[in-house]
Amino acid sequence: MFENNSHLYSAKTGIETTFFGKVMAFFALAILCSAAGVYITSTYWMEYFYQQPALIYVAMVVELAIVLTSRLWSTKVPLNRFLFVLFTFISGMTAAPLIGILANTPEGVGILTKALLATGLMFTATAAFGWTTKMNLTGMRGFLMIGLIGMIVTGLIGVFIPWSNTMEMVYSGVGVLLFTGFIAYDFQKIKSYPEDRYIDAALVLYLDIFNLFMYILRLILSMNRR
Repeated sequence: MFENNSHLYSAKTGIETTFFGKVMAFFALAILCSAAGVYITSTYWMEYFYQQPALIYVAMVVELAIVLTSRLWSTKVPLNRFLFVLFTFISGMTAAPLIGILANTPEGVGILTKALLATGLMFTATAAFGWTTKMNLTGMRGFLMIGLIGMIVTGLIGVFIPWSNTMEMVYSGVGVLLFTGFIAYDFQKIKSYPEDRYIDAALVLYLDIFNLFMYILRLILSMNRR
């Protein structure tokens, strides 16, 4: 009976919920939650992070734990929606210190604006390519994963051994190229996701655009320091 009513509603409204529509809806929700995390943290909670720097690492651990276990909870409603919102909000929290500092200076506002515009344009263009291309991008997976592992290892080394501004430019530039590749690959891969994995797909796209933005921001900052 419920299914009949659902079909009747769809026929009356002309609205049909598609897998891609769900993915994009949750992707948009992720952007909003992340922005809320940045705003609330930079406006109300920043002094707690300054007083207790360990809190940012706790947030990062929680963030990492959620994303690494996503395959276990991504199809379990409503747990999947709660953890998805929580993860994207915490992502905004961890990015808030850098974004908050930049937002408080005229030069920083300009840098953030450039980074946001560049991210939006690059994401849109690459997503359109990944969705429409007839090329099979499956072969990119190996190169992308090797690149990601290399970036993680290099980033960890950079924590303990500070590098030059030139090295920061190179590292950030490689990160931009890497996640541009991920966006094209992941948009094409959306077409082969199971119907119940829309949270997985939205999470992957969110991670792509979040990391792309952070690397573009780092690249612009390093270029401005020259």
